[in-house]
Amino acid sequence: MELVMDVSKLWGRHRQSNPTSPQQFYRAVLLANDLVSKVLSIRESELDEEVGGIELQSIQRDKNKPRFNSERKLTTELLAQTVALGFSRCDPKISSDAAYKAQQLLDRLEEINIKHHRLKNKRNLSFKEQDVFPTARIYNHVLNCWSRSMISDAEKHATALLSRMASPRTEGVAFPRPDIFSYNNMLNLYASRGDVSAAEALLKKLEESEKGVTADVYSYTIVMNAMQRRFLSGKGDRYMKDPQRAEELLARLVRKYEESGFTEGKLCPTSVTFGTVLSMYAAADRLRKENLSMNQSRSWLTRNVESSTQRIVSDVEYLGWGAENAERVLEWIIGLSERERRSRGIDSADGSHHHASGHDMFIRPCVQHFVTTSHAWANSGKGIEGAKRCESLKNRNISLYESTGYAELRPNVLLFGSLIDAYAKANEEEESAEHAERLLDEAENLFLHSHSSNPNERLSNIVYNQVIDAWSRRSSPKREAGALAGTRAENVLRRMMYNFRITGNEHMRPDVISYTGVMKAYINSPAGGEKALELLDEMNDEYMNGNRGAKPDTKAISVVIDACIKNGLSTEAERLFSDIDDSEKSIVMFNTILTGYKNEGRCHEAESVLRRMITLSDEGYANCSPNTLSYYLCIVALSKGKDEERATRGRILFNESIQRYRGGDSSCEPSTDLFNALAQVFSHSDMSCRENEVLTLLEEMESNGCTPTLESFNILIHTCSRAEANNTRNALQIAASAYNALDAAGLTADSVTYMSMIRAILNLMNDSEGKVQALTALFKKCCEGGFLNQHMINILAQDTSSDEFQSITGMSWSGRSDALQIESLPLEWSQHSTSQRKN
Repeated sequence: MELVMDVSKLWGRHRQSNPTSPQQFYRAVLLANDLVSKVLSIRESELDEEVGGIELQSIQRDKNKPRFNSERKLTTELLAQTVALGFSRCDPKISSDAAYKAQQLLDRLEEINIKHHRLKNKRNLSFKEQDVFPTARIYNHVLNCWSRSMISDAEKHATALLSRMASPRTEGVAFPRPDIFSYNNMLNLYASRGDVSAAEALLKKLEESEKGVTADVYSYTIVMNAMQRRFLSGKGDRYMKDPQRAEELLARLVRKYEESGFTEGKLCPTSVTFGTVLSMYAAADRLRKENLSMNQSRSWLTRNVESSTQRIVSDVEYLGWGAENAERVLEWIIGLSERERRSRGIDSADGSHHHASGHDMFIRPCVQHFVTTSHAWANSGKGIEGAKRCESLKNRNISLYESTGYAELRPNVLLFGSLIDAYAKANEEEESAEHAERLLDEAENLFLHSHSSNPNERLSNIVYNQVIDAWSRRSSPKREAGALAGTRAENVLRRMMYNFRITGNEHMRPDVISYTGVMKAYINSPAGGEKALELLDEMNDEYMNGNRGAKPDTKAISVVIDACIKNGLSTEAERLFSDIDDSEKSIVMFNTILTGYKNEGRCHEAESVLRRMITLSDEGYANCSPNTLSYYLCIVALSKGKDEERATRGRILFNESIQRYRGGDSSCEPSTDLFNALAQVFSHSDMSCRENEVLTLLEEMESNGCTPTLESFNILIHTCSRAEANNTRNALQIAASAYNALDAAGLTADSVTYMSMIRAILNLMNDSEGKVQALTALFKKCCEGGFLNQHMINILAQDTSSDEFQSITGMSWSGRSDALQIESLPLEWSQHSTSQRKN
């Protein structure tokens, strides 16, 4: 017996101090089970010997006699109960038969107890009835085993055991009846299998029970958690009304607690109970957007209109819906706490009260509730408005903590982290990143030198990384001060490093996320490649000096490669890429390298990389398999290169991509961009009748489910403008047809379209009068649309006579260059031009 209890320390109250693997844990429980089985065998043998011909009698238990001694002693039942508890804590993935073994143990104990009852003479037995009497605990441990079991018929076994507890015994033995722990185990079983309906039905039954067992706070929490798991799952059975349904359950629980005068402790909602509903609402905005995206992407499927309208809402309706509700629930919690405080006479920060209330628990908002609600606003998609709501929540939390003194409301780093994250995502303005950095100042004042045992009240690199992320999000090639974001992000990195050194707080030490964020911030600056390489060297030095968290990973290397490519350091990018093991390479890395070759027109190198991708994919490296973008980049590299066979090679690559898609590779699905890339190759080649080839390609595009874009038509018109002398008539007809088809295609001509048409008319029309008429109509329409640019004026002035120019444009030209400047023309003629007017 002592050996069993020694082994059971692995799963007893202090089990956290006895770390062991799931396999070792299960073996320990099996050892204890073998030992207890031997004890049960001794008890069975002793009973069999005692029977030995002695007449058995059916004994009815005296109702006034206690069922068993309440004093906890080391009994056979306690040993069996201990082993059953061990089985209930085994990993069900490792111990598939744990529930069966626990059930067998209980069945044997029951049989021994029944035999004991039926004996007339028990004087020769070494044990008493209480020694083998099964208590409710062992039944509940076995039920818990079934609730956690992964076998298909676990529900059948659990239901049978629960019915056995609830049914009267014919043997004259009154075993324990189900208690709330028994029913909560059944609720857990339903919840673990995603059977929310069964869980709700059982909860309803417990609620309506007038006598006996009634639902407690854990009953409600289990069902709410089942709804939460269904809601957060990525499966098709997600039900978007689960947050409201969970809140309805919570409201029923709160109502019962209030009706008890806040005295029924088993009905007092916990922070976890409230937190479940808050978490569901916090995730609602993101999941609603996912659902909307999923349904839009499947618009070709036949769907029930009514059910679709119930699940899909407009942007205005769903943005912030979850956050609004999370904040409403938070206000509800605060109000309930105040009402309970007044009702129970609690008037001090330590929770002391004037009169006895029956229990020591009471409703309190906690900082995690504020953190969850703040996360809801940060991820709501409401931009700066959401960030400001987060800041209001932070201020409210601090105010409540100062007025109530509740320890649960003490602000922590997570509260500031969610707020900083909100400003990081708020918009593209630098002011938002500035504000995130000011919040970091505030967090440092509160937590930099904290020695709290609570890790959430000590600074870590997470909040610094969030500020770095704020600056990296504002790194854009369109910004004039391209290096600003990188410089500010690096300043935060240096600040983090300094604070780590003065505090010795290892959690504040920069890690791979910190460095990667700074490199991303520099990626669009003029010297972004050099800075990324410097930071990579620093990461390696940090790692060599013991900072294991700074070890460069594939994502960091990918960012450095991208920075090098964007800054023309293709040789450095190639070196880094070649140093990476094939098993760690990814499609993103390969496509980044291909982008560099595309930019430089290095078509042969690009195709070599593509062939390497295919080889690795065939060898089992699925992450290296080329996709549509890979083929697109290779084909564009051909259009920028000087290869004489580029048209033929482009067609081969294009056909190969299509063939892979038809062979089952969905990542190579044809795209409009892929067709446009090949059209550009044809347009820039020396092949004869290239305008016919481009036209055929556009027709092929539509037959493959791709829709021609304005770029597609512009490529065709531009190709026609460069037709050979013996094919001008046909080329002009194709160009005119393409231009006239824009309206029917739902497209609007732009500056490129008009420039290409002007060139086509100038190069392909021989009739001078017809040429002037066509150019006049085209020029008028171009100006009406606001697409005129300086280049068009220069081409017309260069390729027409003064009289023709005046007839076409309505402007007289004396040969002075200043008379041809677009700045002297009405602004509306060029307001939409792709060539910007000079200030």
